[in-house]
Amino acid sequence: MKTSTIADAENNLSHLIHQLEVEEPIHLTRYGKPVAVMMSENQYQKLVSAPKSINSAILNWRSQLDEESDVGLTSNELNAIRKESVGCEFSRNK
Repeated sequence: MKTSTIADAENNLSHLIHQLEVEEPIHLTRYGKPVAVMMSENQYQKLVSAPKSINSAILNWRSQLDEESDVGLTSNELNAIRKESVGCEFSRNK
């Protein structure tokens, strides 16, 4: 993630806002320590919008991962697990 001092952000605010529209968020630092984050409106809306279901949250999270990522399972791994999986039987007690 890109960083900028608060003083630099004040002097280059217009430039930083243009960068936010095409790049990732920017950490603002004071005396070398992160104190705030600037992000685009689109990134902010993704962050604050509540998913409608756990499934949509998982699908949204997976869509943000790339196949090279070390986080989570790849589509091929997940599909292989699903194929090997034995379904569970549920009974309803009345």
